[in-house]
Amino acid sequence: MRNAFRIFRRDLKRILRNPAALLVIIGVSIIPSLYAWFNIVANIDPYANTSGIKVAVANNDQEASSNGLSINAGDEIITNLKENDQLGWTFVSEDEAVEGVRSGKYYAAIVIPDNFSESLLSVLSGKLNTPELEYYINEKANAIAPKITSTGASTIQSQINSTFSSVAAESVSDVVKNSVTDVADAVGNVNTDINEMLKKADANIQAYEDLLDKFNNSSDSTKDLISDAQKAAGSLDDAAASGASALDDADTIIQNTRTAAGDFSAILSWSLSNGELLLNQAHSSASEGLTELEAKAGKINTTVGDALDSANSVVSLNGEILDNMQDLVNHVADEVDGQIANDIIDRLNSNIASLQEQNNKNQKLIDSLTVGNNSISDAISTTSATREQLSGIASDSIGNIHAFRISMAQNVIPELDKTLDTFSSLTGELSGLLNGVPTASEQFQSVFDQLDTSLADIRDALSGTTSALTSVSGKLNDIQSDMNALVSSDTYNKLLKLEDIDADQISEFMASPVELDTETYFAVKNYGSSMIPFYSNLAIWVGGIVLIAIIKMEVDRDKSMKNYTASEMYMGRWLLYVVIGVIQGFIVCLGDTLLPGAQVVHPARMVILGMILSFVYVNIIYALSISFKHIGKALCVILVILQIPGSSGTYPIEMTPAFFQNLHPFLPFAYGVGAMRECVAGVYGHVYEKDILILLLCYVPISLLIGLGLRPALAGLNRLFDRKLSETEFMICEEPDETLSRHEQLRMLLKASLSVDNLREETAAKAQAFEGNYKKMVRFGFLAIIIIPLIFLVLMFSLESKIVFLVLWILSIIIIAVWLIVVEFIHNNLQEQQKIAGMSFDEMLEKFRGKEKE
Repeated sequence: MRNAFRIFRRDLKRILRNPAALLVIIGVSIIPSLYAWFNIVANIDPYANTSGIKVAVANNDQEASSNGLSINAGDEIITNLKENDQLGWTFVSEDEAVEGVRSGKYYAAIVIPDNFSESLLSVLSGKLNTPELEYYINEKANAIAPKITSTGASTIQSQINSTFSSVAAESVSDVVKNSVTDVADAVGNVNTDINEMLKKADANIQAYEDLLDKFNNSSDSTKDLISDAQKAAGSLDDAAASGASALDDADTIIQNTRTAAGDFSAILSWSLSNGELLLNQAHSSASEGLTELEAKAGKINTTVGDALDSANSVVSLNGEILDNMQDLVNHVADEVDGQIANDIIDRLNSNIASLQEQNNKNQKLIDSLTVGNNSISDAISTTSATREQLSGIASDSIGNIHAFRISMAQNVIPELDKTLDTFSSLTGELSGLLNGVPTASEQFQSVFDQLDTSLADIRDALSGTTSALTSVSGKLNDIQSDMNALVSSDTYNKLLKLEDIDADQISEFMASPVELDTETYFAVKNYGSSMIPFYSNLAIWVGGIVLIAIIKMEVDRDKSMKNYTASEMYMGRWLLYVVIGVIQGFIVCLGDTLLPGAQVVHPARMVILGMILSFVYVNIIYALSISFKHIGKALCVILVILQIPGSSGTYPIEMTPAFFQNLHPFLPFAYGVGAMRECVAGVYGHVYEKDILILLLCYVPISLLIGLGLRPALAGLNRLFDRKLSETEFMICEEPDETLSRHEQLRMLLKASLSVDNLREETAAKAQAFEGNYKKMVRFGFLAIIIIPLIFLVLMFSLESKIVFLVLWILSIIIIAVWLIVVEFIHNNLQEQQKIAGMSFDEMLEKFRGKEKE
């Protein structure tokens, strides 16, 4: 390294002794910094000046109304935009707005159509019509402006959505508030009505139960009366049979008297008395039986009539109760809503329908019993007439007997036959009447049996009605319990609390229902500070390229350096590049910390990092440029091109194509930008140290390997390249030297010492063998450098994988160019060998010695 430092000291003396050179070095050290500083300051806060971006707004909207709500959204938007200074809002007509965008006068235009408010209110009618804003944009005017104007359009859209939500929420809140008040009043009224109706229903049910008890008691006594009547009817049959038997006996006596009138004249008086007695007995027995039957049947008829009247009253009362219950259910159905209430109402309607059907059956049964009772009344009337007729006949007969007795003395004998005939006729009629009594008695029995059955059916029906009414009373109590539970429920109380809602507060909430609570880590105060890492890394890299362009890479030898190795020469110039590069990095990062408005949390780390980055980048650029000459310089430019999108300096690497995402970990900028962000925004863990170690331990050794290891193998090729470029007399290049290296010249000198002729023959054979294919290889190379990149270029614009084919296009050009350079290098090397082989041994020796003296 001593010789390398000697070269470095010599270069420093040359610079310091030459003011112009010193001025150039100072300029080279500072100018890259200006690139970073100007870009950072220009982008320090670009979004603070968006008010200068003109956006035209045209309002064609008309006021619209629906369901009592009127809005003019267009005027509201214009009013809000006039208070918004985020963009340069300009209010013009639709034609002027559209033409202004086309001409570039406005970056964008927003047109509010005439049916915008109407479309907003379509949600109230159920026929949704999505409101639309017409947005025009001129993307040719600027790359960033469309994104900014698009944000403005999105802001308008959000503002419209917020305003509409706010108005809708306010209207809904008012409706809910009023509805809750109405519901609370309705529930209170319904609860009161239900309580009153329940009291009435309970009273009616109690009265009905009393009537049922009374009817049951009456029906019990009626049943006893019916049983007595049935027994009386049976006695009537016996009495009638006894009377008929007596009449038969009387008829027999009359017949005997008729045949033996003469014989019984003495006992005529006794016979008449006996006949009168028998007649009185028959009359008394028949009259008593008919009277008893009439009395009991009348009592039964009256009792049954009263019972039927009570039953009619009960049925009528049932009808009224059922009507009241139906009115109550209908009233509840109108006032109360909910699944539970609907279920209860359905069950009540079903029970009421069943009760009404049962009540109708009861009415039909009572009507049937009334007809039967009326038949009993008719039968009683018939019995009464028969009894009166029988009493009259008996009275007339007795009277006649008495008259006969009185006139017996005068007319006994003559009138005996006539009397017997009359008495025979009388007994025949009386026998006919008594023979009809069993039939009437059987009819009474049938009527009484039917009445008994009907009373049992009525009692069963009324018992069922009692159970049904008890069930209805239970259901009504359940309704009352449900209403009480509803009134005391948390849900109902929460609903009542909605009476106190603030419509304005709800409107404000719906306009912005979510508040974003932001907690920022490693805050950066402006956009320019965020771009410091990218622009500073780019400036440092560009500074390295400028150094290569200004300062020669090859060390010019003097007499003291004739024994210096290629590595020492490389390191000697390397020291100069590194020192100036470190100065560049120091100036760039120091200026970053002092820029007005720029944020650098760790300035000392920033300055140290800038010097380290410059050291690493200069190593890479110098190694590539001196090893591959102009191709190396091209590679340095290609690297910076790839690192601009691939370093994640501007956009997140995840937003770039997959090619750059895969390339990102291998780019020096990825670690340089990452470490510098730690300085700008704050350090996390050991990211800063890790990125620096990667740069120093990976890229610096690789650069030294290229510069110290690969460069000597490419020395001849580089000399050829410089010589070819020098032939143009206008392209910058290093001073050309012999193509053949001293090693190759020494080899040829040793062969010439043995036999010059053999050397010439060997060299000529090699040159002739190569020259036979030289033109073909050159022709193939030039065709390939035209056709192959052209194919990749066409594919790049035809297929989706554009980045892949772009890289293949670049690589194909580089590879084919290297191929042509190697072919040309071999061609020139063989020509130089033939030229030396044409010399004599002494000339070769002299040339070699002359090279050593240099």
